[in-house]
Amino acid sequence: MGIKGIGFDIDGTLYNNMFMYICTIPSFIKHPRLVYHYSRARSRIREIRPVNNFRRTQAELVAESMGHSEVVVRAMIENKLYEDWENLFRIIRPFPGLKTGLVKLREAGLKLGVLSDFPVQNKLKFLGLEDWDCSFTSESTGYLKPHPEPFLELAKRLKLKPEEILYVGNSYEKDVLGAAAVGMKTAHISARKKPGSRADFTFSQYKELFDYILGLQAENH
Repeated sequence: MGIKGIGFDIDGTLYNNMFMYICTIPSFIKHPRLVYHYSRARSRIREIRPVNNFRRTQAELVAESMGHSEVVVRAMIENKLYEDWENLFRIIRPFPGLKTGLVKLREAGLKLGVLSDFPVQNKLKFLGLEDWDCSFTSESTGYLKPHPEPFLELAKRLKLKPEEILYVGNSYEKDVLGAAAVGMKTAHISARKKPGSRADFTFSQYKELFDYILGLQAENH
């Protein structure tokens, strides 16, 4: 069965993660306790099932850890983390060749989607990448990657079967293994191929990925 759609992660996938690390330094300096407890909560929530309200559960975990109320912590996460981090994307640029390559994929008849563990819309706007068939955060499914729910939701929104989708990401554990577990093909953006990698394709430059995808399209026609 051929590939009919491509799904992309954002952070470290559509742009160099080094820029995000540099840009988030102010948050670590201004709100070290919040960032620390937020990171711990994100790790803990991956182990919880079921999650009926992701944002509330996340805030409850951070509040419990920090000793604050859930309402106060939820506002802190929204304003001091999500909003501040998204605004940093005004100065971040996507990988070279990404925009023109996406146009070629679109012209080849492929559906394109974005699935990230963090809120997406303003990021894509600031990156200048807004032409997608769907774009959403895994938080909306109640689960973070590598849980199957976000990937299955991606297939649903693209109106494709999981095996008709190639998912592209920089995290081997969350992106490659998570997508592969539901039957998707996978592409891993990495400087070097991981020994024993289950990714169908590993690349470091987007031209390599686009040539690979368009080559698959040619084989199926």
